[in-house]
Amino acid sequence: MMRSKIAIANLLPLLALIGIAALTFWLKESASPSQAQAEERPRHDPDAQAENFVVLRFDAEGNLRYRLVADYMAHYPDDDSNHVRMPRLNSYRPQSPEITLSGKSAIVTEQGGRVLVQEDVVLTRAAFAGNPELVARTPELVVLPNEGKAFNRHPVRITQGVSWLSGVGLQVDERQSTFVLQSNVRGEYLRKAKPGTP
Repeated sequence: MMRSKIAIANLLPLLALIGIAALTFWLKESASPSQAQAEERPRHDPDAQAENFVVLRFDAEGNLRYRLVADYMAHYPDDDSNHVRMPRLNSYRPQSPEITLSGKSAIVTEQGGRVLVQEDVVLTRAAFAGNPELVARTPELVVLPNEGKAFNRHPVRITQGVSWLSGVGLQVDERQSTFVLQSNVRGEYLRKAKPGTP
């Protein structure tokens, strides 16, 4: 009788380890998705596509605010993103110069609230009030259309007439009609001669 009590007492740590191992295995299996669940996860495949399209957006008064033209767009349901090829976005504001943004590709997320324009991005502000057209070139640009803002941390070159400015990091505020370069700024500004001066 004494021997069996000693034997059971010696087995208790082993039984406890087996129980812990079994519990760990069960938790791992229950936490990891099954094959069927893994197959049900949405894949990054488009559920809608469009070619050569135009999208217009109007304000509450019926004035045209944005016009987007592109070669191709695909919507991906897993992350609710739109991938656009050769986008060209025109922005219109009353009594403000038209702004045009283009690139080779763009990714639109947050239900249109955030747009990442990539590859040879060109941002143009039309000539106005005697000022020549302003053109900014950069590799990519994040645009927040609802806020009228854009930014990046990449090299930028801005030209306006014969004047130019370059730097790293761009902040654009469409409502204030401002372009701000954040670092390594250099350039050349040539003042327009007044009429009648040599």
